[in-house]
Amino acid sequence: MRASRLAFASVVALALVASPQVGRAGDAPAAPATTDALSPLLSRLARHAQQFEEMKRRGSFTLSGKMEELDRSGQVDGTKEMVVRSIATPAERFTEVLRYLEDGADKTAEARKKAEKRRAERKAGKGEKARDLHLPFLASEQPRYTFTLAERDLRHTSHVRVAFKPLVAAENALKGSAWVDEGTGEVLTIGFSPSKNPTFVDHVDVTMRFDLRTPLGRAPSSFTFDARGGFLILRKHYRGSATITDPRIAF
Repeated sequence: MRASRLAFASVVALALVASPQVGRAGDAPAAPATTDALSPLLSRLARHAQQFEEMKRRGSFTLSGKMEELDRSGQVDGTKEMVVRSIATPAERFTEVLRYLEDGADKTAEARKKAEKRRAERKAGKGEKARDLHLPFLASEQPRYTFTLAERDLRHTSHVRVAFKPLVAAENALKGSAWVDEGTGEVLTIGFSPSKNPTFVDHVDVTMRFDLRTPLGRAPSSFTFDARGGFLILRKHYRGSATITDPRIAF
């Protein structure tokens, strides 16, 4: 995964300590509640989702991540490690590569040149446009989804798990669930995958924690992912994780 893509994923989006389909030990299932019954909570979550949009536009942060490629037996066959600074300005967002390793070999200089080239291409309108990630709770996204109150944490009764799935499957529509604070309307953790896999992708599972405090509310603090895909006999399996630190509202 390119440094720019990994950095973009962290501002999303798009890691948790648990699967989106699994509750915490000791939790009891809540009575099912549908989208209509969740309207007050969804209104509060929409505010946090809108703040998340502002974080993506105005937030700068440092990301430290590692990705592993696994062979058919599940053994690590290659690693990439990086530390990057994602910098937001009113005109653009760009990535400063602080450190980049492939299988332990330092390739920072090479990665910086590639990052500079991609930045120049974007400015010239020739670069690849990154796919944006929107939380399902965003007001403009909510009509695409159905929401269900899946369970309540008996130890923290204001914490509930809200499951979501799109009315129509699409590559940019997510399925999964999120633990949220019912009182503040903030996302605590979220786990998701595309409701429709892109071409040559078998699955992508992402989990994300929102533990950082910012003037715009809770922000992503870490994420993990697991992905499989390929073409014909060329199959690939990747897994990775990253932490986000030093968040700042840049402008």
